[in-house]
Amino acid sequence: MIYWFSGTGNSRWVAEELAKRLGDRLMDIADCIVQGDFRHVLSRGESIGWVFPTYSWGPPPVVLDFISRWHIDGYEKGLTYCYMVTTCGDDVGLTADIFADALGYIDCVAAFSVQMPNNYILLPGFDTDPPALVQSKKERAVARVAGIAEMIAARKQTTDVVTGQYKWIKSRVIRPFFIKHLMGDSKFVADRSQCNSCGTCVAVCPMHNITLADGGLPQWHGRCAMCLGCIHRCPRHAIQYGKITRSKGRYHY
Repeated sequence: MIYWFSGTGNSRWVAEELAKRLGDRLMDIADCIVQGDFRHVLSRGESIGWVFPTYSWGPPPVVLDFISRWHIDGYEKGLTYCYMVTTCGDDVGLTADIFADALGYIDCVAAFSVQMPNNYILLPGFDTDPPALVQSKKERAVARVAGIAEMIAARKQTTDVVTGQYKWIKSRVIRPFFIKHLMGDSKFVADRSQCNSCGTCVAVCPMHNITLADGGLPQWHGRCAMCLGCIHRCPRHAIQYGKITRSKGRYHY
């Protein structure tokens, strides 16, 4: 069983590739939350996988929220293989440690990271990667995911992630500040001159947080996971985050 969360498609692609190579079933974390589905059953010998993006050098809060309410029947301590795979633009800090702590009594015995194209554009100095780098990262990711799948199939116990420099400061100082002060949908707006009310943002929002109102413009309702799916997938670049994203790139897998 592979639980996954994704906004712009990087982690979804990784999860789907792993499921295809390993013959596993997929569980959409966002769908589970929206439907109130938090209790699941493992088959005999089935592993538990988690695939999600790194948010400010840690797991996305929406993933941690799911775990806090999740219950799995059939887990056998010491026998059930549990692993995580996190996608990132560059490095992951202490994401693996934070995630393992959140799982509590369930032992996450393997952690992997996969570098994918950047999608965070909401702060100064952050933008999408140049096209050549996007292509290079995607090409390297194919071999990386294939290698990860082999290690998972062999039930290897390892921590194989790119933590980067200053990992403690990034994950224990910057990340809490980011979550407290820089997560929320109040700054998302749609440019009336560009928006054609196509509804793409409504369809791609994993949290069902967007509706069309006010003459067909999207409106956000406070349940945002900050996945940035809406801003990156808008076909007319009509969605902005305040003024800071007007000159920024867009990306989705």
